[in-house]
Amino acid sequence: MTLFNEKILSLLILYVACMLGIIISFLCIALSVDILVWMLTGTFDLTKGGIIKIITIGCGIGAFTGAVFVIARLLKLKGF
Repeated sequence: MTLFNEKILSLLILYVACMLGIIISFLCIALSVDILVWMLTGTFDLTKGGIIKIITIGCGIGAFTGAVFVIARLLKLKGF
């Protein structure tokens, strides 16, 4: 029973890590683009609504990516 719990825990950690990785990378990309626009035009245009939108898009893509990784790990595909 503990082996099953450890496997489920490792899959859950993989799923959460995929989601957080995608969200953080999307936020970094948005911030770097906004900093570049700020340096070129002088206006910083990153709003709370834009951040929430980026987080929701990141959650959707991260959830899909995490689910694919978890399914690939469960099916014991090579490379996962």
